Amino acid sequence: MNWQYKHKHSLEQRRFESERIRRRYPDRIPVIVEPLLSPSSALPTSLFRSFSSSSSSCHDTALVRLENEKFLVPSELSFGQFAYNIRRRLRLRPEHALFFYVSSYGKQPSLNTTIEVLYHENKDIDGFLYVCYADEKAFG
Repeated sequence: MNWQYKHKHSLEQRRFESERIRRRYPDRIPVIVEPLLSPSSALPTSLFRSFSSSSSSCHDTALVRLENEKFLVPSELSFGQFAYNIRRRLRLRPEHALFFYVSSYGKQPSLNTTIEVLYHENKDIDGFLYVCYADEKAFG
């Protein structure tokens, strides 16, 4: 995954920021959320090859970037609740499919997993948890 946040900020800046956040807010997890811009990244696509490109109205909405890409998420929040908040910020209709992946390896998280567990299993060397989102159009 090609993270724009990593390109904008050096490793030292990112480490300093995540450590500062964790010290100041020990019950919160620093999360970076970005859209999947390159479907040719290391994410598994075989699961999505079965989608057909229909002309339904849910395909007419372009997936946009969030206004803020950095979040402080309560550690006890489930990933399902977090995903719901992201969907709400993107103003997606219920029929619009959205897929989430964590870390550079493209793991799909379970919706009942807490953010704290995801953080400890998938945090980057800079101290942030990276989450990307994509719709079915990203996989053709």
